[in-house]
Amino acid sequence: MSAHPLNRLHGVRRSSESLDDLEAAADELGWRAVVLDSSEVETTEAFLELCAESFALPEWFGMNWDALEECLGDLDLGDVDGVAVLWCGWGELAEASAKDFAVAVDIFAGAARGWRRDGVRGGVVLVGDGPENEVDEL
Repeated sequence: MSAHPLNRLHGVRRSSESLDDLEAAADELGWRAVVLDSSEVETTEAFLELCAESFALPEWFGMNWDALEECLGDLDLGDVDGVAVLWCGWGELAEASAKDFAVAVDIFAGAARGWRRDGVRGGVVLVGDGPENEVDEL
């Protein structure tokens, strides 16, 4: 088992490691890595569209926060031991709308708790720089 900090991931955490290093660590652990690059996203609608695409959400996804929460809770993770959502460019959304960023973090934290209850380890990593917030380091 890897000694990489990703191995201890739960909930939502920050990391200054590169995306490539985090993807490699997820691969080494046998985890699914989902890259969520919101560097060009500044609105709720654009963020929800990005999530729909990145997570391959079902066609019935309602393009709202409640639907995202429901879909992430029911996400088909396949036969993986864990999942690492690597959220790049999160700082842009956090700066454009602190409220939307906080809602997204809350939804991701809830999804990670649900995945853990289902026996899937992991969570969400805020990759790179962004404004100060209450998310702990990985």
